Order: sequence, then structure tokens, then C-alpha cells
Amino acid sequence: MRHSRLVKNLLLAGALLVLGYAFVRFFLAQVGAGRSPELAAVVAAPPSGFEIVELGEMTPARAARELASLLDARGGRGGRIGIRFRVPRATLYWLADPAGDTLEERAAGAAGTRLATVWTGQIRRRLDWAAAHDGDLAPPDLAPPERRNLYH
Repeated sequence: MRHSRLVKNLLLAGALLVLGYAFVRFFLAQVGAGRSPELAAVVAAPPSGFEIVELGEMTPARAARELASLLDARGGRGGRIGIRFRVPRATLYWLADPAGDTLEERAAGAAGTRLATVWTGQIRRRLDWAAAHDGDLAPPDLAPPERRNLYH
């Protein structure tokens, strides 16, 4: 009798350990090990209709000079053009629409947030200001930008 009771208790304890282990593994799989250093599943992409030039990693001030030179090279022909570049913690698109006189930044940060910032008016002046002020596209005497989250 004692022997069967001991075996029964050992089997019960073993089953509880297995169930506890399975629960902990399931819980940890659902929580995950933290955020991945890669971009989230939402794809950061420019809207259709823009010609995009890939520039690699660079400072925002240099990116402003590059986008300004691309606009100058086009002259008055118009057309929407953008650049894609990387800064240490994000991938950025700067999208210029000369016909609409707008400049848009689409940011894809490592935390997963996608943000669009739109500046309206005097895009060439904004790019000149940004080239001299660490990539800041908002001169103090022009209209502030509009920001919105991009979720698909």
C-alpha cells in the first residue's frame, strides 16, 4: 500500500513539474526576449509616384544638401523626388513635391513606430536651412510641420 502511494505521489509530482515547465515555456514564448534591433513588420516605404535615390548612412544636414542638389538638377521640370538614408537609429525618407510645395519625412525607427512629418511651403528654403542647422527642416519663421503616425 505504501509503495503504491509513493509511486502515485511521484507520478503526480512529475506531472506537475512537466505542466509547470510547459506553462513557463509558453509564457516566455508569448512575451518574447524583448524588441528586435531590426525594423518592425510594418514596411516603411514612400508613397507611389516618387523617384527615390538611395544614399546610405549620412547626417541629415548632408541629406538636405543632396536633396537640394537633386531638385536643382531637375530645374523647373518638376516631378516628385525623394531620398532614402539612414541615421544611427532610424531609416528616413525625405520626399519633395515641388508642384505641391511640400516636403515630407517618413521615419522608420527601430522601436517600430512609423511617423510622417509634412512641411508645407518654401521647400528649397527649408532644405538650405536644414543643411546649415543639423537637418532641422523648420526655420523659425515658417509654418510648423504636421505629424502623424503611419500604421497599416
